[in-house]
Amino acid sequence: MFNVKMCNGVILSEARQGAVEGSRAFLFASILFLSASSAFAWPWSGSGESKASAEDQARIKDSLQTEEVRNLQREVEALTRIRLQKADSLEKLEAEHWRKRYAESQLTEEHQAASRELDARYSKLSTDLGRVSEEVAASKSLTEEAEERAQSEESAYEALNTQVKLSIDKTLGDAMGDYPVGMNGRLIRLKQASNEAEKATPNTIGAVQSYMDDLLIRHELTYTQFYGRETSQVGSRPDVNVNRLRLGTVFLGEVAQDNGDVQALLRSGALQGKVFEWNAALPPEMAGNVKQAVVQAGSAGETASPTVVIPLDVLQNKAIKNAITDTKELTMTEQFKEFFKKGGIVMYPLMLVAIFALLLCLERFLVLTFRGHLGRRFLKKLNALVKESRYEDAANLCLKKETSLSLVLFAVLNRARDKREDAERSLQEAMLREQPKLERRMGLLAAMGTIAPLLGLLGTVTGIITLFTVITEVGTNDARVLAGGISEALVTTETGLVIAIPVMILHGLLSEKIEKVTSEMYVQSTSLLNRIFGKKD
Repeated sequence: MFNVKMCNGVILSEARQGAVEGSRAFLFASILFLSASSAFAWPWSGSGESKASAEDQARIKDSLQTEEVRNLQREVEALTRIRLQKADSLEKLEAEHWRKRYAESQLTEEHQAASRELDARYSKLSTDLGRVSEEVAASKSLTEEAEERAQSEESAYEALNTQVKLSIDKTLGDAMGDYPVGMNGRLIRLKQASNEAEKATPNTIGAVQSYMDDLLIRHELTYTQFYGRETSQVGSRPDVNVNRLRLGTVFLGEVAQDNGDVQALLRSGALQGKVFEWNAALPPEMAGNVKQAVVQAGSAGETASPTVVIPLDVLQNKAIKNAITDTKELTMTEQFKEFFKKGGIVMYPLMLVAIFALLLCLERFLVLTFRGHLGRRFLKKLNALVKESRYEDAANLCLKKETSLSLVLFAVLNRARDKREDAERSLQEAMLREQPKLERRMGLLAAMGTIAPLLGLLGTVTGIITLFTVITEVGTNDARVLAGGISEALVTTETGLVIAIPVMILHGLLSEKIEKVTSEMYVQSTSLLNRIFGKKD
């Protein structure tokens, strides 16, 4: 409002100033006109005329004043019109101002309402965002916990599957030497279980089911009996119809239907490998007892007494097996093979150690015999040449022998024309070259003598572990089984000591021979130095 009023005041003052300036210009023109009229009339007028002129001036003045009043009235009217116009403009401007002010207030209210709405929406969204963030964090925590549980369960599942697979593989490896009845079915079931456990996505439940089915069938085989007709191999005769009697896994006898041949399934006495083996070469008395037991089992249903007498020891000791094997005389080769077989797999590295140690001893003996040879005739001839100061001939004689002693003496003779210090340095270099050649591979030979009993001890520990594993699985009521297993386990220790003792003796003999050759080299070279350089002094 203040700005508008100021503008109106400026406009009105400008209009008024223009009207006043117009009136002044008009009065100035009238005065000039009257002065000019009086000037033209003054030289010719009299006193009467002066009165007339005074009246005229008064009339002119009145007219001028009247005209001035009219001008002022017109000016006032113009100013009034201008004022009214300006008032109208001011009212319009003020109305426009208030309209704009109202529009601005409306816009302000709308903006404030929109701001309040946006603030409310922002607050709601912030609250929702915080809630969603908390839910996301909780979901992430739950996801991580679920992943950890899943990984833990997956690891446990993998460990379980690995344990199941190891058990299946162990059972599959032991099955080849186990009770042979139903072996084909056992191998099929165990192989199926192994395949289930080895899949890209292991079927542990299926593997365990197949494995437990096999264990149940094997357990049932241990505690059941059977009599019937089967097709079997008797001795070297394939596909023979036999009458079979089986009492658990304690007794299994077969009698051929065509000619009455008898065979029995006996324990081999081995702690590992082939535990059971068929034997058709039974002593006559034992074969008769087996045949009688099978016949009694066949007629048990027809007689009142179902009792069958079997000719084997239910404690499963090796008395019958020994009675059979004692009737056979073994050759030296067969005895060695049997002895080697009892030692197990450790016997192979023991034999390699024995052969390698023997080759080392032979090689060292030949080298020391050739390079460490101390020829008396050679020394006698060499001393004669040195006595005559024929050092070149003596050096050529040393080169022909090519032994350690001759090469050391050559180093001295080669410097016989020089100073003693040069000869001693040449002798020292020759000794440093020859001594390692004599002592080469002696440390390796000593190591072979130390390794052999350690390998024997390893074989003993392995055999005892196998023995106790067998005892845990099948048990024993006879101390002879335990003693027999320990005696077999000690075979490797015996073999290791048998190898180590001669190797250490040979190592000592060879070391003594090396010391003898080295001492003789020092003695002969020092003596040669004294003979040569003693003459020069």
